[in-house]
Amino acid sequence: MTIASEKLSAFLDGELGPEEMSEIERALENDAALQAELEKLMQADVVFKQHFDDMLGDPVPLDLAKVVEGFEAPVIANIPAAPKPRFWMVSASAVVALVVGLSGGFFLGQESAGNAPQTQIAARGWLDDIASYHRVYAAQDRHLVEVPASEATHIETWLTSSVGTQVAIPDLSDMGLTFAGGRLLVAADKPVAQLIYTDANGAVVALCSIKTDAPVEGLNARTVGAFDMVSWGAGTANFVLIGDQGRADLPQIAQSLATEA
Repeated sequence: MTIASEKLSAFLDGELGPEEMSEIERALENDAALQAELEKLMQADVVFKQHFDDMLGDPVPLDLAKVVEGFEAPVIANIPAAPKPRFWMVSASAVVALVVGLSGGFFLGQESAGNAPQTQIAARGWLDDIASYHRVYAAQDRHLVEVPASEATHIETWLTSSVGTQVAIPDLSDMGLTFAGGRLLVAADKPVAQLIYTDANGAVVALCSIKTDAPVEGLNARTVGAFDMVSWGAGTANFVLIGDQGRADLPQIAQSLATEA
């Protein structure tokens, strides 16, 4: 089956209908080349987001700030809405428009990435990336994990070495979760360890960790797309537990893991 890159990107962004999403998910199960292409698109998206976040973190030049303060957008009627651009098609003028818009929000007293703490910006960035990965991999069957649970010792050694912070596989069987295996991901332009579990119904829950010099405090819950996430920090790592939206036991599992960390 041949699937165009644009359609694959729309799948990654969740912009296809249920039938087309299912079609691509089935194709991904047995097509190694298609899996590789999807992986490239996901990594390119991560790099783009990281560079854009870095740009938003820079201070707004004084000259631009003065222009923004006095800027009044012209009113143009009857202009049809343009289709949503793909991330690799964003032009320089679009980036400038986004910067101006966000700068305007700053002067109006609204929160922007430029005046939010850098640890919060980084946390949002890597969690969004994890949600994108989870949406793809949780739908897999045969290729749910990169290394199976039968190689647990290797998984811990491999991911610890790759991520740069200690990775240990928690036993969550008392909470109805069976360890399936692990993966190495990239989020916020950094390696991430992903430990994957399944419950009796086949639903997927993943525990991810990333090295950091500024671990976040406390348990933080949020919803990204169709998934609930609970994140926390400890030692030299930030963690996130992700599962389907509305999963009632996710906070309890996260609390148990955070206590043990």
